[in-house]
Amino acid sequence: MIIVKPVLWFKTIRYVLEPWPDITALKKKYSAIYILSYYHREMKGWHIKHKQTPVIDLSQPMDNIFKNFNHTTRNEIRRTFDHKIPGLDIKVDDQDIKANYNLSKQFEYKQGRVPETITTYQGCKFFAAYYNNKIISSVICFDSPPVLRAKAICSLRLKTKNKQLYKIISYSTRRLIYEAIKYAHKNNYQRFDLGSVNFNKKNLAQFKMGFTQNLDDEYTYTYMSPLFKALKQAVGLKKTVKKIFKL
Repeated sequence: MIIVKPVLWFKTIRYVLEPWPDITALKKKYSAIYILSYYHREMKGWHIKHKQTPVIDLSQPMDNIFKNFNHTTRNEIRRTFDHKIPGLDIKVDDQDIKANYNLSKQFEYKQGRVPETITTYQGCKFFAAYYNNKIISSVICFDSPPVLRAKAICSLRLKTKNKQLYKIISYSTRRLIYEAIKYAHKNNYQRFDLGSVNFNKKNLAQFKMGFTQNLDDEYTYTYMSPLFKALKQAVGLKKTVKKIFKL
């Protein structure tokens, strides 16, 4: 998936699990280039970040994939089958980008992060859970055939104090990952990627590893022109000053 995004008078581009591009041509056109790949390359002058990501091989039967989920994950998914939760509606390839984006935006703000703009969500695949006609959970995926990769897993769990609703959100979020895997399997993708795992964030790591124990390497390559890098540093300094003086 390729995402082009303007930042003030600069143009930036992001390649997510696409064939390796013509770097020379991109540098002439874009001030910042971000490339996510499973493959390691030596890139002089680029910043390279290495992480691991849980992936599911989709060449096997769907029944086998489900059996490989851990016990808790399988049980919570089953709790959502056959209308066991009245009012819960699972939407596969949901077309309401605005509802999914707004949920993601709220989730980002709740964690003290600045959300991306809605334009960066265009072209993604959305898997959403609605409870009594209100969106409560969403799995947003980069669509990069032959890979479907989770971009964001978001919900209302940080906003609710209702224990029953919290449980429904937990069950439905696992169900959405399952539905995204099923969608990818049915549509001849080769792998489903749950997105990089940070083992310092224990709960999220446990959630992702409940679907597979198979980890693959991922590399993020970042290039910034000198002017764009200066802009980023100035913005970073401004944020730090605001935080220190609580402006």
